[in-house]
Amino acid sequence: MKPKLILPTITAGLALALTGCVTPPSPTIGSLGAGSDSAYLNANRGRADAQMSRAQAEQYSRQRQQIAEEMQLEQMKRDNTTRNINNVLGIGLGVAGGVLRCF
Repeated sequence: MKPKLILPTITAGLALALTGCVTPPSPTIGSLGAGSDSAYLNANRGRADAQMSRAQAEQYSRQRQQIAEEMQLEQMKRDNTTRNINNVLGIGLGVAGGVLRCF
C-alpha cells in the first residue's frame, strides 16, 4: 500500500469500528425474542410515523389485489399447460392403441 493511503485507511477503519460499537441496534421484529414482537408492536402502535395514510392503505390494497390476480393467472397458465400436455398424451395413447389393435 502507498504511504499516503495507510493513514486514511486506518482512520476510516477505526471510525467504522467505533460507530458500530457505539450505535445501539435498532429493535426489529427479527432481532426480538419470542413473544417480544407483539409487545414491540403494541408499544409503537399509536406512533405518528407508524400510521399509514389513506392513500398508502389504498395503494397497499391495490397491490395485494394485483398480486392475487397475478397468482390466479399463473395458476390458470399452469392448469392450461397441464391440460394441453394431458390432451397430447391422450391423443398419442389413443393412436398407439388403435395401431396396436390393427395388428
